[in-house]
Amino acid sequence: MSVKHSTVGVSIERGASEARSDLGGMPRAVTLPERITFATPIPGFEDEREFTVSALDAHGVLFALRSAKTPGLRFVVASPGRFFPDYAPLLDASDVSALGVADGDEVLLLVIVTVTNGITDATANLLAPIVIAADRGTAQQLVLADADLPLRAPLLQQAG
Repeated sequence: MSVKHSTVGVSIERGASEARSDLGGMPRAVTLPERITFATPIPGFEDEREFTVSALDAHGVLFALRSAKTPGLRFVVASPGRFFPDYAPLLDASDVSALGVADGDEVLLLVIVTVTNGITDATANLLAPIVIAADRGTAQQLVLADADLPLRAPLLQQAG
């Protein structure tokens, strides 16, 4: 099975493969479903599966995932291509099997952003990206085995 996707250039194949957050070196705006359901909860948030999605900027780079169950629970997520053009984690078809993806399904890749005092100190979790099957509105956070990927990569120092 090979699943190829154009919005963020994600490619998932049986066995090891590459998930890219940009196409041809040029990041593209991400279009996400209005609601997503996590097939498995985000670690530490086991009771939270349903989230609404809203853009935080006009360029389709930053988004808010808001819990449908718990008011005030929000994650800031980003399309990694704009900030980390070389970010290409290796994914396996078994990594995303819970999403029910098939050939032709659109799959999007996001990273969770932590903002402490403002955008200048924001960091992105590159070790545990969120993969979304856009057509189904299902998502899953994957904790990757690549120890070289940081939990807190500075967001703006990477932007070009």
